[in-house]
Amino acid sequence: MMGTSQHPGVNIRSIQELLRLCKSCKTCTYKLTVSMLEIYNETILDLLTDRNTPLDIRTQGKKVTVQGLTEIEIEKMDDVIKIMKTGEKNRAVAATKMNSSSSRSHLLLKLTVQSEDKISGQRSIGTLTLVDLAGSERVSKSEASGQRLTEAAAINKSLSALGQVFTALITNQLHIPYRNSKLTHLLQPSLGGDAKACLFVNISPDLNNISETLSTLQFGSQARQIQLGKTTSSAIN
Repeated sequence: MMGTSQHPGVNIRSIQELLRLCKSCKTCTYKLTVSMLEIYNETILDLLTDRNTPLDIRTQGKKVTVQGLTEIEIEKMDDVIKIMKTGEKNRAVAATKMNSSSSRSHLLLKLTVQSEDKISGQRSIGTLTLVDLAGSERVSKSEASGQRLTEAAAINKSLSALGQVFTALITNQLHIPYRNSKLTHLLQPSLGGDAKACLFVNISPDLNNISETLSTLQFGSQARQIQLGKTTSSAIN
C-alpha cells in the first residue's frame, strides 16, 4: 500500500489528494492528525511510540476509539511520509516459505480531519482509515511453526471474523458480530453504515498460488455485495 517514491501506493496518493482538497478550500480551516497501529496476535499496539504496551478499545455508541493511542498533527505530505516510515519500521514482519517479508499483523492508519467554516462557524469532523490486511496463510505452504504458526492462526481467525461481518451485513442480520475480533471491532465505524468503504485485493499470478488467488477473489466478491447505505452528517453540534 505504500509503494515506492517513483510509484506511490494508495496510502500516499489518497492522503495527497486529501491534503490538496483541504488546501484548495479557502473558506475553511483544517486540523489534521494521524495515528498508526497494528493488530498483532489480537493485541493492539501503537506503531508511533517505543512503548510496547497493549492498548484497549473503548466504545461509546457508534464511536470506537483506542485509549492511549498516539496522535500527531500534520500539515504537509512530508510529515505523513515520516510518520508512515516510523510505523512501518515498528510493524511486525518475518520471513516464511511464501514471503521473505511477510506482514505478521494488520495495520491501520487513521487520519482525522477537523474543519471549521470561517463564515458560518460550522464545525465538522471526518476520518480516513487506511487498512493493510495481512494475508491469510495456508500453513502447509508457508511452513510456519512456533511463533510464526501462532501469528498465522491469529491472522486467519481475524480474517474469518471479517468474513462473518460481511455475511451478516449482506444478509441484513440484526446482530453484526463486530466484537468477534479486534480487527472487526476497530472497523465497525467504517462498515456500520456511517461511511463509505473501498476494498482492494492483491493476488498472485503464479499458478502454484491458484488456491490462494481463488480464495482472495471470493473474499472480494463477498465484500462487493455489501450495501452500506447513505452516509450521515459529520457536523459537530
